[in-house]
Amino acid sequence: MTGWERTACVVRETHGHWIRQVTDALRSAGLGVVLISPPVTAEERVELAGLAEDVWVVQDVRDADAVAKTILDHTGGVAPAGVLTAAEGVIAATARVGELLGTARCPADVFVLAHNKFAVREMLAGAGLPGPRFAAIGDAAQAGAVAAEVGLPAIVKPVNGAASNLVRTVHTVGELVEAYRLLAERLPASPDARYHRPVEGRPGTRSIDPTTVFLVEGLLRGQEYAIDVLVRDGTAEPVELVGKPLIDERKFELGMCCPPLELTDERAKLITSAAVDAVRALGLDNTCAHVEVIDDELTGPTIVEVNGGRPVGGATAELLRLRTGVDMFAEMVSLALGTPPPQRDGATIPVPLGELILYPSGTGRLVRVHGLDELEELPEVISVVTTVTPGQWLSDEQEVYAVNVFVAGFGDHEELAALYADASRLIRFELEELP
Repeated sequence: MTGWERTACVVRETHGHWIRQVTDALRSAGLGVVLISPPVTAEERVELAGLAEDVWVVQDVRDADAVAKTILDHTGGVAPAGVLTAAEGVIAATARVGELLGTARCPADVFVLAHNKFAVREMLAGAGLPGPRFAAIGDAAQAGAVAAEVGLPAIVKPVNGAASNLVRTVHTVGELVEAYRLLAERLPASPDARYHRPVEGRPGTRSIDPTTVFLVEGLLRGQEYAIDVLVRDGTAEPVELVGKPLIDERKFELGMCCPPLELTDERAKLITSAAVDAVRALGLDNTCAHVEVIDDELTGPTIVEVNGGRPVGGATAELLRLRTGVDMFAEMVSLALGTPPPQRDGATIPVPLGELILYPSGTGRLVRVHGLDELEELPEVISVVTTVTPGQWLSDEQEVYAVNVFVAGFGDHEELAALYADASRLIRFELEELP
């Protein structure tokens, strides 16, 4: 392969629906694509071959030096057009590769900080932005002191977690002790590599062991929203606000609405401004961020988390595309490579749209998803996107957007909830449990 200056390297860690979206966006921009991947099976290599011109294997894709060396060994020392990823666990390492190759558009240290939830809380508080009281807990014996500092009820979460993995709500000191012990037991055994490396933060601060130190935050009360923000050369552009009216006790998102129903323009502007302020406070530039906000009863729009370096996860980018005409992955590619912004089409469907998200129950390897044909026949359904494949390991403790149902024709949250109930009755995940 030649023309490395017109070829982008995409770093993958595991299976991800985003990979095809990014590679399609790169090809639409006239670029060649190479995938950087951990060791793959012969079957996986065949699957990935349809996404890129080549697959280059690196034992540990979090090792920036090794990834950069592999790229230069293949290109004869020529830097590619850029190196990018939308895999949460390797965004910071991929940015470091870009620094080594001279193609980085946003400093890697910014992403390092953005993926440390405790450091993010400190940065946002230092910038004067509203937020819950928070503290780190590193031992079950600290539960009483932490509860007194933060207040109860509270949320306990991994300091570098994603997809609502092992997020727990606690109402008493005893429940905080139990939550600490649960996370301390589960995370060391997690197959997710992010929990097996120290979590860095601000320069000069000590790293955190994510299997023993967790974040505790005061519980926010109010409606939750999400918004993606594009930042190009210091100018932040928020994309459409999304409401999250249906959330279960695990903090999993069951149904979303774009734009939010029953939200005044004044509140929408305040929520959007809070997201933009958070992105700026963290120093994100020439990249995108997915920001989650709760319009708290006391503090107003308050940041829940900032996911720097990637757009919204799962298939929700399709919700934004249908509603606004903005292709978030094409925008991400443009920002990562410094190419002109992609052309935007008008909204495909200008009425309020919803997304229903169906999760597997139980744990095991996926054999088949039943009921998809029946689901597509519901009159309110526009399309159905499945992001999981047979053989993939699934757990009902992980927020995997397995089946995404895009709907229209609802008038309020109750009707959206009724649609969710109809959809969930039709879908069944057949899982094969390991002995």
